[in-house]
Formats: sequence, C-alpha cells, structure tokens
Amino acid sequence: MGQRAPQRKESEHVAAVEIEAVILDYMETGYYMDPHPWHKEKPVAQAIGVRKFTLLDGIPLGNKVEPLDVVTLARETVKTINEPLDPTGKRFRPFDVSLACIPGADKKIYCTTVNPVSQRISDLIDISLSDPSSSLVYLRSPSDLSKVAKERGLSEKILVVPRTPISYKDISEIAKRNLQEAVRFIIKSNEKLFIEFFNIAEPINIRLHSIELLKGVGKKTLKTLLETRERKKFSSFDEIKKILKVDPIDILSDKILEEITNQPKYYLFVEPKEPNVPYLNYLDTMRRSLYQKQNKAEK
Repeated sequence: MGQRAPQRKESEHVAAVEIEAVILDYMETGYYMDPHPWHKEKPVAQAIGVRKFTLLDGIPLGNKVEPLDVVTLARETVKTINEPLDPTGKRFRPFDVSLACIPGADKKIYCTTVNPVSQRISDLIDISLSDPSSSLVYLRSPSDLSKVAKERGLSEKILVVPRTPISYKDISEIAKRNLQEAVRFIIKSNEKLFIEFFNIAEPINIRLHSIELLKGVGKKTLKTLLETRERKKFSSFDEIKKILKVDPIDILSDKILEEITNQPKYYLFVEPKEPNVPYLNYLDTMRRSLYQKQNKAEK
C-alpha cells in the first residue's frame, strides 16, 4: 500500500494541483517573510488548498478576502507586450505584464491583469492576445474573471498564485492559528470524500493498519470498524462517530495537521516535501473510489 513521495514536476503549477483554497490570513501591506519577493510589499493572502491541503500564497484579485473565505485560484502568468513607439510600428518597447488566468467551462483560458492598467495598455494586451489560434481570452475587468469562475461552480473570489507553494514555516502566526479550523472546514465540506477513507483504508503492514494512524484508534476500535464496514459501508460521520466515540473530523484534522506541521513516519493525506518518505496518497484513492461508485450507481 505504501509508496514513496513523488516528486512534483518542475513545470507543474500549484493552481494545476489545487482549484480552490481556504484563506488563512490576509495581510494588506504584504508579508516580510514571504518566500516570493514580490509579495513582501503588496496585499497578500495565505491559504490552504481544498484538494490536496497545499499551503500557498497569492494576491487577492479585486476584493479583499477574510480568513476562512473560499477562493478560486488563478495562475499568475507574465506576458511580454510590445508597445509601438511610432506610427509605423517599426519601433517598439517590450514590457512585461502580470496576468491572472483560469480555465473556463469551455476549456479556453481567461486572463485579466493582476494590477490596474491604463486603457491604452489594456488595448495593447487585447491585441497581443487576440490571436484566433490561441486559447487565451483577455478580460478587461477582474469581475469578468469572477464570472468565469462562477460559471464553473467555483468561488467568485479570486486568489492569484505563483507557480510554487509555500511551507509551514513560511506562514504567519495568524495563518497558523487558523489552520486547524480551515482543515476542519475542508473535511466537513467534503464529508462523502473523507468517509471513504474509513471504507477503503488498508493495512500498511502485518502489524499496522492505516486507520490506526488516527489518534486514539486502537486494535479493539479498529476491529469494530472493519467488521462494521464489512457488513455495510459507512455513509455518514455519525455512523463512524458511534464506533470511535470521538468526532471523525477531529481525528482526521489532527492527522492532516500533523502531516503539514511535523514529519510523521507515514503520510496518509498530505504529500510530503521530502523525497523517500512513505506516502499513502489516500486523497487520490478516495476520489477514485467515489468516482467509481458514482459511475456504478448511474449504470
């Protein structure tokens, strides 16, 4: 069952791993300890991804965000634009512009500027991105990008994130204090997904079961859980709580926090940053199991 921690591809953007995130902290004047230098003097938010519990930071697009807000993640992309310096267009000045981009429901990539620009610059960006063969679509207003997110059933609040995530040591003290509540919120909002862990979890070896990595679960409780799910799969946290005698959200969040903040021997849910660490990657396994159940139910 166990596997070593995979190495994230260098080209893989954090917004390709996470689609939405929960805000942990918002710092209007930037964060001096931010690992991304351009975030040290700008409004910046720190967040945790909903899909893989990735810690990340970014620039809120348009509206201010608050802790525990759910936001849609946009890729921070830099495009070089050529500004004509004479009417003939023979002389021009190249300059870089930061864009926030998210895929739309129609599979096109919709982008708007991260920072306000003049009408002239906006026109130049529009011309530069108007190639019919390109999948990029330029939107002049951040509110238009929010509409694209809403059409996909995502949050209208946008957080523009750079390619690389951050680590626990990079987040603020306020973010650390909000971390457990954010993790609990994610688990509670995805109850069916996390119930699936108790339905499919397997032994790690002949002595240790994956469920035993949860705080307070001993051999006797494990035996009852396995016997119960053998008769009928769990369908609610309440069913699991009757056996555990504690809230499943509590022990799941404790384990996820341990994996984010410490270096446990086994990682059930959060991908470790260190190579060659036993990583069981249950989040993907749980999603596949749910997907298979849904397909089976539809047939």
